[in-house]
Amino acid sequence: MNVIGIIAEYNPFHYGHRYHLQEARKKAKADGVLCVLSGNFLQRGEPALCDKWARAQMALSQGVDLVFELPALYATRSAYWFARGGIEILTKTGIVSHLAFGIESSTPSPLFAIAQLLAEEPESYRVRLKHALRKGLSFPQARAQALPPELTHQQQLLRSPNNILALTYLQVLREQNSSLIPLPITRKGAGYLDTALKKETLPSATAIRKYFTEHSTDFKAALSALKEYLPETTLKILEEQYLAGKAPVSWSALAPPLLTLLRRTTQNELRQIIEVSEGLENRIFKIAQQVTSLEDFLLCLKTKRYPATRLQRFLIHLLLNYTKEEEKCLSNGVPYLHLLGYTSRGQQLLQEIKKRSTLPLITKGAHIKKYLPNNAVLQSFWDFEIRATNLYSPLYPRPSVRLGNLDYRQNPVKPLDI
Repeated sequence: MNVIGIIAEYNPFHYGHRYHLQEARKKAKADGVLCVLSGNFLQRGEPALCDKWARAQMALSQGVDLVFELPALYATRSAYWFARGGIEILTKTGIVSHLAFGIESSTPSPLFAIAQLLAEEPESYRVRLKHALRKGLSFPQARAQALPPELTHQQQLLRSPNNILALTYLQVLREQNSSLIPLPITRKGAGYLDTALKKETLPSATAIRKYFTEHSTDFKAALSALKEYLPETTLKILEEQYLAGKAPVSWSALAPPLLTLLRRTTQNELRQIIEVSEGLENRIFKIAQQVTSLEDFLLCLKTKRYPATRLQRFLIHLLLNYTKEEEKCLSNGVPYLHLLGYTSRGQQLLQEIKKRSTLPLITKGAHIKKYLPNNAVLQSFWDFEIRATNLYSPLYPRPSVRLGNLDYRQNPVKPLDI
């Protein structure tokens, strides 16, 4: 049985995602598709446009059969931890045969060669990497400079977010000696960071979100204008979320609570937040007293070593109080499978997962209680997930739907019937 695994955010699900999904199905002759989906806070340090259940329904309505959640402890981290968490979940389902992911190049072989280097980390590479980091470069920039002479002409491959993530998937697969078969799919349409909406072109999710942000005062009109870029099911789900008062969720909604936290948090407390090191807490503390917006804060704090995306992740980690103590849980691996949604085919796959997987399958929040006693790691993962959702729901536009503990209230979703 060939079952494709995909690790995604689908923020929101668009025609480019559908193309990737259809190509992967065709290449693998797939019997099913399983997606590991980021929850309510994403890898680039931002809240999702709509919540995880709405985005799961978008995926199920366009060909995905099962959607499991990528825990926030992984989903809000760097590409390495994002990839590692997703691959662990796919592997531990016991049914996934292929890992499908997008790349910017039509020739994936150089990525495989670089991934082997990163997985093996020869001494010569480590020396060059340390030297590049000492020059104040960000980790991705330093990694590109540390490539051996025979691969230096491939540095451009490490400048694309999709290629960086693809490379990380290949690295983790090698590190874990995974049985998953890598299935690279050449990206079609606009680049990941392209913010332009071009006629007869598959746009990026970045461009789509930018359009929503710029037209937030008339969300329904924005939906109408984006009809040629989004599947009908995505448009319908977004409209339902808008009418329910649950979308759009914007980064700007986080400004007041984050500015409050930045000014309230002590330097010692900042030092406990993951990835805060090398005295960064002192600069954060000082700049927080001098700026009046998150944009200014990021602009003043940004350096070669700490690019804006990494600092945005810090802000989400601060909001979630993601400490170095909680980070220790990651070494134990994913402790459960949290189901967000399924199709009729997905139900059949679930039966296979129950036979083959050693992890608890959580289909309703109440189910978690029987696994919590004497399982500190599972408790930490679940508590953090509850915290993430409880800090996301206050960002819903309509106050009356900003309920807490939604992970206990919400059942798995099914495809939209239209």
